[in-house]
Order: sequence, then C-alpha cells, then structure tokens
Amino acid sequence: MNSEQHPYHCNDISKQTGMVVKTVGMHTGGGPLRIVISGFPKIVGKTLLDKRQYLLDHLDYQRRILLLEPRGHDAMYAAFLVEPDLPEADMAVLFSYGETCSYMCGYATIALGRFAIDYGLVKGVSPETVVKIQCPCGLVATKVQYDDGKTGATRLQSVPCFVFATAVKVNVEKYNEVQCDIVFGGTFYAYADISQFGLNFGTASVKDIIAVSMTTTKAVSSLVKPYHPELTEASYISGTILYENSLMENTPVKFMLVYGDRHAERSGCGSGSCGFLALLHHKGLIRVDELKTFVNGKTQSQLTGRIVKTVTVKELPAVITEVSGRAFYTGECTYYCEDDDTLPFLQLK
Repeated sequence: MNSEQHPYHCNDISKQTGMVVKTVGMHTGGGPLRIVISGFPKIVGKTLLDKRQYLLDHLDYQRRILLLEPRGHDAMYAAFLVEPDLPEADMAVLFSYGETCSYMCGYATIALGRFAIDYGLVKGVSPETVVKIQCPCGLVATKVQYDDGKTGATRLQSVPCFVFATAVKVNVEKYNEVQCDIVFGGTFYAYADISQFGLNFGTASVKDIIAVSMTTTKAVSSLVKPYHPELTEASYISGTILYENSLMENTPVKFMLVYGDRHAERSGCGSGSCGFLALLHHKGLIRVDELKTFVNGKTQSQLTGRIVKTVTVKELPAVITEVSGRAFYTGECTYYCEDDDTLPFLQLK
C-alpha cells in the first residue's frame, strides 16, 4: 500500500479548534527552528522591541502552546515573522524559546536567510543573495549561496560584538572560585573554561554540563550587571558557555552553551561563536579575516567564523563578525489547540 492508497479519513480538525498555526521546520547543526508562517495572532507594536514585549505580555499563552510539550520540547526555538520598522530590512523576526523571547539566535538567523529566498520573501540572485534581517539586537545580514534556483550555505554578519569584562572571579556553588569572561555576541554570555569544574566534554554528561552552567549563570548574574550602551533591554546574562582548551591560536573552539532554564545548545551556536571571536580578538589571539572553527562539545556540530572589521559601540571597542553554516528543512506542520484542550502545554522541571 502506498501513501496515496491509505484507507484513513479524518474530518476537518480545523473546524473543531480555536487555534490553527502553520509552520516550517528547519535546523542548523541540529539546532531546531519552528518558523511561524500563518495562523498566529497578530503581533503589534511600533518598533520590533515593542512587538517583542507585546508577544510576552498579550500572547504568551499561545506562544507557549507552540514551544512547550506536547507540541514542542525543551530545545525548541521559534521564529515569529513580523513587519520590520527599519526601511533597509527585508524581514523582521522575534526569537522565542520556552520561557521567553531572546534578542538573538545565530543558528536561527542562518536558517531564516535560506527560508527567505526559498519562500519568496527575497528574490534569489546568483551566486549569493543578501537577506537583511531585523533582529531584536539590531540589523544583521545573511549571505546565502544561490545557484540555479537552489540555496546552500549561509554567512551571517553580526551586529557589533564586544567584551564587557574579563577574568571575573565568582564563587560557584560546590566549585568555589571560578573565572569567567562576559561578552556580547547579540546577547550577553558568561564564558568559562570547563576544566575549572573538573569536567571535560568527552566524559561529562549533558546533565552535568547543564547543572554547572546554570549554577554559573546564577552566580555571575548576582555579581555582574553587563551593560549595552545602545540596547539596554538586553543588559543581562542570558546563559553560560563552557569551553575546553579553546583560547589558543590555530585550534578549533570546542564549547557548549546553556541558556534560559536548562536549554542545552545543539548547534555550533552562532551568537556564542560571534562572542568568542570578539573575545579572541580582545586577547590578541585572532586577526581580522582569520578563519576559526567552532565545534559543539557534545554534538560535534560546526560553524566557521571570522572577524570582518573593528568598530566601536559608543566608546567600547567592538568587532563585526561573520559565521558560516548550513540550514536544512525538517518539514512543514500545522499545529492545533482545540478549545476544550485542558492541558495545552507542559513544562516539567
């Protein structure tokens, strides 16, 4: 029996439900993305940050339905496409995971560059098509390979990235004093050598990495209040990146990000890689236009990156970075939430 001969018949479920949302699924290096293309309530606001706040204040219930179990899971990320308020932008996006909305997601933006061409938001031009995307952290540019109607790998050029603080010493529960660097790569992360915790990616479980990272984020956040002079709303630490023997010349950077409430990054992490490039440049370990490889410590997913140029953010020295990767489609799906569903979402801890 082939798929066209199956004997099953289903009534029109959409007539029985209060919510019907159509999505496109993608992944970049294993990092999942659910792009919302229709059916979600309108997200309003004058600016993109206004829209972000409106989503959290007025549509949080619907947002959680799409991201949490039983329709989602702990690692799920969503992209809500909205109208940009910057005239030069081709599109605008709000990034979201289980608890809240983030200011940047590099792997999701790499996927969106390809999606924008394949779904007709931007016309493809050979050999490379530029897609300008307004993110909550600012305007970024993706450069997507395009050949004979086919899209390929994507280069993501970041907002300015900078080091906020280095060698910050904090007392982490069970591990006493450890040292971290605080860097902005689209959002603020704490960067810490995993060896300080007696761990390495080869033998540590993901559960161990999550526990250590979350404890570190809590400790650093209680001591350090990072500040972005042009994006004050993002002036907090979003998560911790543990790295292994990586702050050296001519070696791949092996690391893993844990953000929010126990979310372990699957991809090579675009925003984390951008921050790493800024940190390496600050320490004199990488030059402009020098290529660097970034490897997820557990999944082995990779991105490559380089520094495009040096700039400033107000008085702070910063860099424009570029990371490269490939996104793939996982499918298209329509999600329902019937009016009488008494358990529309779950978040077990």
